[in-house]
Amino acid sequence: MAYGVELSPAAQRQLGRLRGTDYFAMRGVILDLAVNPRPAGSTKLVGTRNTWRVRVRIDGEAWRVIYEIDDAQRLVVITRVVRRDEGTYRGL
Repeated sequence: MAYGVELSPAAQRQLGRLRGTDYFAMRGVILDLAVNPRPAGSTKLVGTRNTWRVRVRIDGEAWRVIYEIDDAQRLVVITRVVRRDEGTYRGL
C-alpha cells in the first residue's frame, strides 16, 4: 500500500527553483518515496523523532531530500530539498 506524499511550503519553493532535467530527477526521487519511504541508502537522522534523508546526485552535485514519515497515517512529508552543504541539517 502506497504512502501519500506532501511537500512543506519550504520544500515546494526549493523544488520550484530546480529547472529542466534537475527538476524531473528530483521529482522522481520524491514520488518513489510514496512506494518505499525507506529506500536503500536512506538514513534516519540522529537526534530526531522520525526524520529521514535520502541522498540524490544530479549532474555531479550532492542534494538531500529531508522528510518525515508518519506510518500511522501512511504519509511522507518532504520538509527540505537542498544542495548538500554545511547548513543542510541545521535547525532540524
